Amino acid sequence: MREGRPSAYVSDRPVDAIRRPDPWRPYAHYIAALSSTLQEMSADLQVPSGGRVLDLGCADRPYHDWFRSDIEVVGADLPGNPQAAVTVNDDGTVPCPDASFDAVLSTQVLEHVPDPALYLSEAARLLRPGGRLLLSTHGVFYFHPDPIDCWRWTSQGLERVVTDSGLQVVRLEGIFGMGAVGVQLTVDAVLPKLPRRLQGAVLRASHPVIRLFDRGTPEAKRLNASVYALVAEKPG
Repeated sequence: MREGRPSAYVSDRPVDAIRRPDPWRPYAHYIAALSSTLQEMSADLQVPSGGRVLDLGCADRPYHDWFRSDIEVVGADLPGNPQAAVTVNDDGTVPCPDASFDAVLSTQVLEHVPDPALYLSEAARLLRPGGRLLLSTHGVFYFHPDPIDCWRWTSQGLERVVTDSGLQVVRLEGIFGMGAVGVQLTVDAVLPKLPRRLQGAVLRASHPVIRLFDRGTPEAKRLNASVYALVAEKPG
């Protein structure tokens, strides 16, 4: 893994200092939109009092405070992450019993997994009947290996691989729509060519434009987005 970052189960999430949506950061609006939408969707997990949640690729556990204090949130990750209570096996399996969690959380991990089918089948195996998965991953996004970057999804493709794992999709949302993606990718392409003294000004000017272009309808975002998030349920 990269220097100065916790090991992650092939997760691209940065540490808190990078995740803050500060105006001089290239992905300020993206960070804010992703976090707020996932937090709202986390209520759909319907974790009961005293329940257990597995964060499968927990990195620095950024979203654990979404859950009530009476819910146990367990982090799982590759070897070397002190934030993880569970170490993922070399073959990608998770050393936990079947049906041992009420919910699984997977945020910005699936695109980095060598075998998405195995990853999703493990999530399904670990869920109790009626348990739910909250998953987000990329539609259109730049190449960002950490340590690898293998996959991009359409909304239908993502639903298909999740359904093939034995789960039923009950909600799917697009985050960061295509208008905003177009502006963001243009900034990504132009920014490295500018003198450093101009980069901050360009970023500050770009974020209001990105927010403006991101005002698409939910229906349009479900078809084309930079990030898709879904909730899926294990049949009872």
